[in-house]
Order: sequence, then structure tokens, then C-alpha cells
Amino acid sequence: MGIDDTVQIRCSRCKAKFRDKARRVRGGYSRQCPACECMVFFEDGSPNKDIHEALREAERVRKALREEEADKVVARAAVAEEAADADAAPSASWRRIDRRTRSPGRT
Repeated sequence: MGIDDTVQIRCSRCKAKFRDKARRVRGGYSRQCPACECMVFFEDGSPNKDIHEALREAERVRKALREEEADKVVARAAVAEEAADADAAPSASWRRIDRRTRSPGRT
């Protein structure tokens, strides 16, 4: 199940809401509002509550995405390990069975 990787941003001038990628929204990032074309600057020390809210939400989403990616890596490693353990034992016995069936057929 995927996490939405965008955050909602509220323009400080026209109060319109728009979305941007959480990986982009950090301190020092700026974006133009699509409604009024005013530049929105994302700075940690900004007095604007909408900016602080967007920065906090972006950090939360980035953290959730990192955790989800780490869980996927762990799951892939577990599946690969199980597959390696399951393939190791049957492949050796399959070779033995294969040799036994071929030998009597040869003349």
C-alpha cells in the first residue's frame, strides 16, 4: 500500500491550496502559486503558519516513505533468503534423482 508523496500547501497571498512533492518541500525551496503566481518561499524561520505546516507535513511524509522503503528492502531480503534455503535442498536431491533415471537408459 503506497503513501501519497505530496503535501498540501496553502498560498499566503490568495489562500488557494495546491500540492507539491514532499521531497522538494524543504528549507530554502521556493514555488510559484499556480493560482496567483506569487512566489512562496519555504524557510524554517518564516512567521507564516502555512509554511511551517507544509514543512512539517513534508518531513512527516518523507519519514514515512523512508520507513516504507526500508520495510520493502527487509521483506525482499527475507523472501530471497527463504527462496535460497528452499532451492538449495531440493536441487541436490533432484540431481540425484535425475542421475538415477538416466543411468539405466544408457547402453
